[in-house]
Amino acid sequence: MHLLQSLFIIEDSDTLLNNSIDESVFKRNSTHIYIDIGCFDGETVEHFIYFTPNSILYDIITFEPDPINYQLCKKKLKQKQFENYSITIIPKVVWLRNEKVPFLINHGENSRIQLTEIDAQNVVMLNGIDFSSWLSRLVKSENTRLHIKVSMPGSEVPVLRKLLIEDKLLLAERWDVQWTDRYNPRIRALRIYIQSMMDSIGFSCDHYTRIPDVRDVYRKKGTFEHIVKYADWRLIPEADTYCYYIQRPTVTDPPRTTRLKLKSKKDKE
Repeated sequence: MHLLQSLFIIEDSDTLLNNSIDESVFKRNSTHIYIDIGCFDGETVEHFIYFTPNSILYDIITFEPDPINYQLCKKKLKQKQFENYSITIIPKVVWLRNEKVPFLINHGENSRIQLTEIDAQNVVMLNGIDFSSWLSRLVKSENTRLHIKVSMPGSEVPVLRKLLIEDKLLLAERWDVQWTDRYNPRIRALRIYIQSMMDSIGFSCDHYTRIPDVRDVYRKKGTFEHIVKYADWRLIPEADTYCYYIQRPTVTDPPRTTRLKLKSKKDKE
């Protein structure tokens, strides 16, 4: 059921309140969901609402653990223009397990999970969630239209890897992924493997866009068609670049998990 009143977390430090908000999203039985991982100041949510047809139908859930970014996001999304949208802001780190995660704060859109000791004075331990398990609880119907945007510098690879292993990628029909550290030799092979597997299980990389281009079209009140689409990410900078993955039509037919899909295929044979 779609909520017509925006929902916000008021006290970051109140564990009970945070947990109750986390649990509330599981009770909605939403048919349209947009998840923004790493929403920074709320700009990408603003763009989603503007460029997506019938965006009012979506329950919007954002994750922004950096305290300053969280306040920026909340301030933007509490504006009058968003008052009829269902928006939940969760100040937790999307991660592999439910545990404390070292997080580099006070770096704006470059705030990130920080597993090394670089800039230790700005690294704090924040609450992380097992996103794969959380997502499986959230999506209750195979007919749910789920769109997920991922912007978590340096950590998108392990999170997407876990989703791939646990057959959760196909819960979403669309992924907008900001691939970072693309030439980092420590994660490059795994990143290429995940990209290849996304194609293998039924996602097409439709195009790439850059936030500056999207921002420019938004300011000019243009449409999604006016945004520049790139076919080769090697020709554009890494920063602020998103890859748009869309499920190919045959993949959306139930069952919507890889193992069940393979089992169904074997049964037919």
